[in-house]
Amino acid sequence: MMNRRFFLGSAIGAALAARVRPADADVTPAGTKPGWPPPVFQDDEQYWRTLRREFLIPNDEAFFNTGTLGSSPRIVGETVIDHMRQVDATIAHWDYKAGHPEYLTGYQPETEIRAKIAALVGASTEEIALTQNATVGMNYVANGLPLQPGDEVILTDQEHPGGRTGWDLKAKRYGIYVKNVHVPVPPQNPQQLIDLFVNASTPQTKVWAIPMLTSQLAIRFPVQEMCRLARERGIFTVIDAAQICGHIHIDLHEMGCDTFYSSPHKWLLAPKGCGFLYVSARRLPGMWATLASSNWDNYRDGALRLMQIGTGNLSLLKGFDAAIEFHNRIGPDRVQARIFSLADRLRAGLRQIPQVTIWSPQHTEMTSGTTVWSLAGYNATELMDGMWDRSKVRCRAMGDPYGVRQCCHIYNSPEEVDRTLATVREMIAGRRNAR
Repeated sequence: MMNRRFFLGSAIGAALAARVRPADADVTPAGTKPGWPPPVFQDDEQYWRTLRREFLIPNDEAFFNTGTLGSSPRIVGETVIDHMRQVDATIAHWDYKAGHPEYLTGYQPETEIRAKIAALVGASTEEIALTQNATVGMNYVANGLPLQPGDEVILTDQEHPGGRTGWDLKAKRYGIYVKNVHVPVPPQNPQQLIDLFVNASTPQTKVWAIPMLTSQLAIRFPVQEMCRLARERGIFTVIDAAQICGHIHIDLHEMGCDTFYSSPHKWLLAPKGCGFLYVSARRLPGMWATLASSNWDNYRDGALRLMQIGTGNLSLLKGFDAAIEFHNRIGPDRVQARIFSLADRLRAGLRQIPQVTIWSPQHTEMTSGTTVWSLAGYNATELMDGMWDRSKVRCRAMGDPYGVRQCCHIYNSPEEVDRTLATVREMIAGRRNAR
């Protein structure tokens, strides 16, 4: 059960906890109780098998669709539920007095959680705004930039709708020009991707909107070098990082981007409906708020005016906090190394099967925890359903000819990767026998 520090943090909340929690709710010190990763990291399979118990995915099911939604560890879900119960049980005690706990979010600075996000991604607290997801962050940027008719925004033809449509709306309403560059599938090296943006730029180009990792085909862009080149040209950079936070460890100040938005309910395994937007300190003064509430014109507290959404669910932020702590206790670099090792194992196995085509990049600087692959003789939906029906391996169909997207995460195992490969061979044999 949850440590009381995730409750409302008040004497009232502590006094009333017994009314909504069992008598044995107290726990042993943090790091030694169920719910957190082991306090001492052991880089072996036993460690990861132990960690797997903290997820609710049934043991016989292999979940490889983190690129859509992550499966939160048990402690994250319990944090959200416990906090929601505590709010409902103690709501009559909410008196709005200074220093007493809040029961909702959407107006307050939420400095503590913003500071933890900033530490995770290499930013400053004032540069972080809380959002619902990456799409909200993208729309804040598209709407908040003071672009003029004829100003040009460069996008790729691989954008998720959540990374594109805010720009399309602005083009239709205000007359900016959205230019799409064609990305080869798969690209052979990072320089190809850099050249697409450089060669497409004109004196009218004001924004490069760059997907750090594309949703459909897992194409990883060299964002740090692209941000450097954009700065030299006076071009504003917007990084779509819906697939990044909790997946690939980053430092935003080192990256040098102007804005960056993400959906931590994917790879960071936060509660569904958690997101954040980063706007660099030097760009914050020129960014308009999109939604307006009491602090919409507050330029003293950094990005606070970019998170004035009205009444929100504070319990989700408590779960977000727990997800960050869970991630940090393992270690961001260890998480990334585990994800990549499983994905490398998958790609190495798929390359040994002649009937498989890998559509995502295989250049060492462009790979990730996600692999997109197809199987000859099966359309995308047939492949997705066949993997599930035969061995309960859940991938996501990405349409033809691309087949399925398979995302490896810390709740996956080498055995589940090998199960994937064995199932592919079974499907090949089954189709051959059917003929």
